[in-house]
Amino acid sequence: MESRRGRPPKEKKGLFAKDLSQLMYGFGDVPNPAPDTVNVLEEMCIKASQVAGSRNKVRVEDFKFILRNDPKKLARVEELLYMSEDIKKARQSFDPREMEVAKGAGGGGEGSSKFEF
Repeated sequence: MESRRGRPPKEKKGLFAKDLSQLMYGFGDVPNPAPDTVNVLEEMCIKASQVAGSRNKVRVEDFKFILRNDPKKLARVEELLYMSEDIKKARQSFDPREMEVAKGAGGGGEGSSKFEF
């Protein structure tokens, strides 16, 4: 099977494996994740990009769509999205000026605190 310009179609499997494993490590996974895990994630990304089609941008809804028949994975995605929103709201409610006031309220000068960093 050839593409329009006579080139053989590109094999998509394994195309993102190195990048995905580095992303997984960056988000808290082990330095060398299991190849099966990387392959599953890569398949999900390829399917999501196919669902996105001509939009050229993969959205969270595309991943939810491809996981609609796997309730366990879909529930985990929903849980992680909820936790992400919860963390975002907590960060927005954090006021850095409150920390400065708390530091000043410790009293005394240098060395008067029990905890030194």
